[in-house]
Amino acid sequence: MTARLPTISIVLPNHNHARELGISLAAIAAQTRPADQIVIVDDGSTDDSLEVISAFATHCPNLLLIKHEQRQGVVAAVNRGVRAASGDYVILASADERILPDCCEAFAEAMAQFPQARLAVSKFTEWFPQTGELRLGQDSECDLWFLCGDGAEWVSPRRFHELLAKAHIRLSVNSAMFERELLLEMGPFDPALRWHSDWFAIYAAAFRHGFCAMPRTLSWFRMEEDSYSSRGAADIADQERVIEALYTKLDTREFADVRSALMRSPSAMVPFMRTMLPMLVKHPKRYPEAMFVGTWWLKQFLQGRRPRAWARFLNRKIRPAAGPAIAIPPSE
Repeated sequence: MTARLPTISIVLPNHNHARELGISLAAIAAQTRPADQIVIVDDGSTDDSLEVISAFATHCPNLLLIKHEQRQGVVAAVNRGVRAASGDYVILASADERILPDCCEAFAEAMAQFPQARLAVSKFTEWFPQTGELRLGQDSECDLWFLCGDGAEWVSPRRFHELLAKAHIRLSVNSAMFERELLLEMGPFDPALRWHSDWFAIYAAAFRHGFCAMPRTLSWFRMEEDSYSSRGAADIADQERVIEALYTKLDTREFADVRSALMRSPSAMVPFMRTMLPMLVKHPKRYPEAMFVGTWWLKQFLQGRRPRAWARFLNRKIRPAAGPAIAIPPSE
């Protein structure tokens, strides 16, 4: 009897991205290994998004469209899509970004190579749509710097800690594939964590179960100053509230193991360290975390492992060593 092949659902939340949907949906339709299901959650769009999606649906019988009459936010839209998905695995795509033609195929092959994997991640690649430029591995904090060769590697939870002791590892939901059951086990993306809800989900999964790491670019992350995450992180007061919500979540018994893992490997929290340390110092009950994380950060700073922090300290501007940049025509 032939074993059933695992299925893949692509979940795509959308709010008023009618202009960009043509690119993202064309990329999904062009997969060398087609997705078994496409779930689009339209979060109360007021532009022409539904018309664009309807036109796409005429030649996509495996598309499930879910409509929110009122906007509920991207976190709620993602959660709705994951619950509605029927695939064994889930790729969380974005309406204003694009996945590469072999995204589903490459992830499926990696999962077959490492059957213990419940999560697979690929290289984080920045896309500047205004110029069509791609920036690959801009620095060690935007890349899977530890990979050697062209093959995928299995990273156990233990090895993940060992690697994080050396440097931060960027894991991004937009360049990953999750076992759907894993997301359901962990609970929905937390609306209280807002633009860091995806960060929490992927790092908690990696700490608990490890991941398959792939030295490939399988999706492009749109770089814009006006994005949801950029706007949120730039508002210090809002960012502090989100970090406080993160620690409140880590205080629960359900995620005590993740809290312990983050204390053991604080480099995982590098993306929001500047906001997190002042927030911890403001709250007496957080002094133990502030002392531990602050001591780690100071050691990093003094050892020259935080060049951007040094630049701010010296009031100088530095540019990180850029990885390969490739000009891609925006129309592709």
